[in-house]
Amino acid sequence: MLVSFADFLIELGVPSAGFRSLDDLFEQFPQITEGVSTITVQTPEGQKTIRPAYERAHRYFIWEHKRLDYPRSQPYATGKWADYRHWLDAMVTFSLVDLQRIADEARAFVLEQLTPHVFNPLDVRVEPPIFLMLLRDFPFAQRAVRETTGASFQAAVFAYIRADAPHLQVEARKVRTGSAREAGIGDIDAWEGDQLVISAEVKHYVVTGAIQEEIEFFVSEVRQRGALGLVIAEDFRDGARETIEALGITPLSRADLVRIVALWDPLKQRAALNAFQWVVVHREQNGPLIERVARFLADVGYRATNLAPNQPT
Repeated sequence: MLVSFADFLIELGVPSAGFRSLDDLFEQFPQITEGVSTITVQTPEGQKTIRPAYERAHRYFIWEHKRLDYPRSQPYATGKWADYRHWLDAMVTFSLVDLQRIADEARAFVLEQLTPHVFNPLDVRVEPPIFLMLLRDFPFAQRAVRETTGASFQAAVFAYIRADAPHLQVEARKVRTGSAREAGIGDIDAWEGDQLVISAEVKHYVVTGAIQEEIEFFVSEVRQRGALGLVIAEDFRDGARETIEALGITPLSRADLVRIVALWDPLKQRAALNAFQWVVVHREQNGPLIERVARFLADVGYRATNLAPNQPT
């Protein structure tokens, strides 16, 4: 309030007016009491209140100097001005230099007493959207010697479902074992207890219109269980997307996944990467693929290539 009082009086031209008390000020600038709670006077230019001066002090301490513990209740504070009338009785007699000095000393005192809360961007560890980077940039189409075709893409689809549905138990099958051989519905199944909730068929190629017979068993099983069925592929052409949708199944291309994952926060992205690595290392257990993944992560600066001793090579 002291800073606000000083600024308020300076703006009114009080230092050159020769006032001896607040009542003298009210004789020249009549006090307005109706409909207001703070000190308000009538000037030739109109009503003037202490509130703008208090708002400036509020902005000075909180926003400019980051004293976030400074009181924020402006209406309450300015409404209690009468508690400081003895200050005003004295301050109306001060010179301009005295009022400026008081305001400066009051500001310095508050800044000294309150700790600044300064945000340092250097203290923040910013994680890259690593799963988005993987979906967008990993060379899924490439395959090392002894690497199973489609294993990397199926691992990415598993990671997507696992991160997007952490409340479900997600099963990943090894590529090319066949869901029927492992008593599954799709290549990837997500369960709540004994109820199938999501099932995905993974096609690491561009699916064309002649897809209906290939997924006939999958569609039937998903429908019977009332589950969400997905066909996730590199892309869809020649009416394949429309054919799949007509069967009550949702088609998702890699570009679709990229658009969805772009909205994920860094922690969810990291969870997806962890799921991807788990499948690659512990489910597929394919040394060349493990090495390719580790090299990709090192190349994008996420982590250095480091194969555990018990990983197959």
